[in-house]
Amino acid sequence: MLNYVYQNLSTVLSVAPVMGHEGAVASIITASIFGAVIAVLAGMAPSLMQGYTAARAVEAVGRQPEAAGQIRSTMIIGGVLAETGGVYGLTISLLLVFVNPFVDMYLDAMAAL
Repeated sequence: MLNYVYQNLSTVLSVAPVMGHEGAVASIITASIFGAVIAVLAGMAPSLMQGYTAARAVEAVGRQPEAAGQIRSTMIIGGVLAETGGVYGLTISLLLVFVNPFVDMYLDAMAAL
């Protein structure tokens, strides 16, 4: 699967300068969408680890019910810290897909030539 994506992406990026501005902009958008997918996949890891952390916290409370308050507060702090990676991945993917500053930078550079 990754080999197929890599071949298609490299083909689009290598043909883009021959096709002119439209092809170059299309290749920038393709690379941005590919980067957004990677950012979303990177954001999935914190959610999986938060589920694992919650499961381990429930086991810990089952073993030591008197420490439930301390376990809960530690779990919440750890979850908040882990969630920042997911938020960063979501922010980067939204910027790459909807704002995409690279297209404007490319068009400005071509206009300066």
